[in-house]
Amino acid sequence: MEGIFTPSQKSVKTQTEKMFDSMNQSPVKHTLIKAEACDIDNRERIEAALLDPIACIPARFKDAYHKFLYFNQKQYLRQVNFVAQLAFLIYFWADRYVLPDVEVLSGMIRIIAIVGAFGLNYFLFKYIKRIQLLDLILPLATCLSAVLWFEILLHSTSDNVLTYQYAAVILIVLGNLSIQVHFRPSLISSAMISCAILFGVWRLNAFNDFIIFLFVYVPILLFSIYICWNNTLNSRKNFLRALLDDWNYHTLRKLAHTDELTQISNRRQFVHAANQKIRETPKTVCTSLFIFDVDHFKSINDKFGHDIGDQVLRKIAEIAKNEMRFNDLLARFGGEEFIVLLPYTVQADALKIAERLRHKMEQHTLIINNIEIKFSVSIGVSKIIPEYPVLDYLIKHADIALYEAKRQGRNRVVHFNCMNFCGQPT
Repeated sequence: MEGIFTPSQKSVKTQTEKMFDSMNQSPVKHTLIKAEACDIDNRERIEAALLDPIACIPARFKDAYHKFLYFNQKQYLRQVNFVAQLAFLIYFWADRYVLPDVEVLSGMIRIIAIVGAFGLNYFLFKYIKRIQLLDLILPLATCLSAVLWFEILLHSTSDNVLTYQYAAVILIVLGNLSIQVHFRPSLISSAMISCAILFGVWRLNAFNDFIIFLFVYVPILLFSIYICWNNTLNSRKNFLRALLDDWNYHTLRKLAHTDELTQISNRRQFVHAANQKIRETPKTVCTSLFIFDVDHFKSINDKFGHDIGDQVLRKIAEIAKNEMRFNDLLARFGGEEFIVLLPYTVQADALKIAERLRHKMEQHTLIINNIEIKFSVSIGVSKIIPEYPVLDYLIKHADIALYEAKRQGRNRVVHFNCMNFCGQPT
């Protein structure tokens, strides 16, 4: 965002101005919340959710939450699934050492399972966009792995089976370690994995050995669920903090770009946007600009008070905004002065738009506390000079025309070029 600075002024910009300049020159930031949704109610909802011990996501932000996790957790989930599949395959060497009698069975089961898992994972992570489903791939795969692994153990006659079965606890840890999105589904997946493991242990052991296994397994199960709870809680808190950052980002941009009283662009934003528009417009295309000023505005303030004067300015901004076309740039330029850039607009059309706006202002009556307030505006119009496509010239020429409109009696439109030749309002 660039203002009108002399060379000496440019060297002493404040840090805030530099921050605003950087904000406008950088690419558009992808945000989780739209600018129009940045009202105080939404901020209160976000802050309340952050203070909530379980950080429950407000319903209106659920879709944004899932998209946030999809872009931030998808790669992590893909990597965890890959590492888990690799670990499942590598365990063949442990089976070969501990259970040599089922070496072939173990190898066949693991290779078939891994080939199927790699293909399924490739398809799911490429085509499925719902993070809720991707989040459950590893827990469900772990449940299937537990079933297959205990089938291998049940076919072995090795004396090491009863000791080796305790390695199954890693499956519940792995299944819960990957959960990032929702905690409730993790409880279901934990129950499924536990059923697969405990059913296998029941088939392998006598009752007393089964109870001993439970003493080892249950604390690890609870610890893994705790890890899962923390993962999902941190995901929600990270999202809510990012949401609050976006809310602050939009609010800062609005404060930097918007006139607080009239809620239209301020001078700083206008200069930045107008300069950019002029640079993008071919030199062969005409661009016009006009400045309009409220006539006798000091008298309105003196007679009715500054609060009434502020309402007059708000109404003028509202009327002007309604009269502008989609590509026109409207801003409050200072005090009771407003400015409009009209891209791709020839002189004749600019004069028609200015005259229509002047007429609208003249015909409008503002009623405040049963007091009727009439107001008018004077407008100075200029057009771009192809040899010097510079915003400063446009503004200076329009300002000269505005001064002439006031000199001639106010409530009229004067064009800079016409004034030079005939000195009469157009």
